[in-house]
Amino acid sequence: MEQTTVSLPLCNSCGRPVKPGERAAKFSCPNCHETLIWRCEKCRKFSRHYKCTNCGFEGP
Repeated sequence: MEQTTVSLPLCNSCGRPVKPGERAAKFSCPNCHETLIWRCEKCRKFSRHYKCTNCGFEGP
């Protein structure tokens, strides 16, 4: 039996894994459009800041 590993995306605000089915958001960085930003449901709800790892753009 072959096993496959799946890596979950990490929230750019808090760093925790974003689980399938969670009301998370993913979008391209509004500044450089090169990095995919993930935000978990909790960080979206509390408007926690995130930072693009490519260009350093910070957003609410």
